[in-house]
Amino acid sequence: MEELIRNWRRGAVNIEAETAAWDSAAEEYVFEEKINFRDEPFLRFMAEKTEIRPDMRSLDVGCGAGAYSVALAGRVAQADGLDLSPRMVELGMDYARKHGIRNLSLRVADWGSLDETQLGEKYDIVFAHTTPAVADYDTLVKMCAVSRGCCFLCKPARRTDKVFDALRELAGLKKSPAGDDSVAYTFAVLWGLGYEPELSYTKTVWLPERRLEDAEKWFIGRLRGRETLSAETETRLKEYLRDISVDGLVKEEINTTLVNIYWKTV
Repeated sequence: MEELIRNWRRGAVNIEAETAAWDSAAEEYVFEEKINFRDEPFLRFMAEKTEIRPDMRSLDVGCGAGAYSVALAGRVAQADGLDLSPRMVELGMDYARKHGIRNLSLRVADWGSLDETQLGEKYDIVFAHTTPAVADYDTLVKMCAVSRGCCFLCKPARRTDKVFDALRELAGLKKSPAGDDSVAYTFAVLWGLGYEPELSYTKTVWLPERRLEDAEKWFIGRLRGRETLSAETETRLKEYLRDISVDGLVKEEINTTLVNIYWKTV
């Protein structure tokens, strides 16, 4: 366990750049009807592994615009969420107000630096879906610390991003293995802490497309969040995005295996 604690550490994060990138993509993360307990694999997995009761409280770590919490709000007493993007939180709460969802509460917070004691009481269900908020030993153990029932985590692994990987290569950066490493570390840490994690897998293809201006903000902003980019490098990246754009749109293709992880904390 000491080796896991020492080796599984997220690198330095430029919070300002990371926040700006997620703000630029916020509209993509608002609730859609396809995010439901019948059709969405992560929600099905959640319902299979635990009884979701109307007296429960849930916490969505790295909630984005709260799409998964919206789906859960109809089944629990209170659905809370945290995200570092103010725009994400704003859109999520706007959706809740427009649709009369009164038991949904999203707020701006960086999970990596948050003191869990600030949350007050613990939650029956704590979950995090495809978010970089849970990315190392500390951020994973914090999920356990605020849970009084069970936790769910969805991690993308064996992932290839056609555009983003090309941009990393163009910038002289290695393809990040963080997703695969994170799955292995997650299981090892949970097992080492005495939990018995259960896993399921879903092969997924995402085909997002963005206007060129938004694509520049998203891709380059995500790289700025983790790496130092020179002005010359950023110019090359923008030129590449312009070159591959079609009718002003940049189309990405992401192939990944989503790993759903469940564990009881009591």
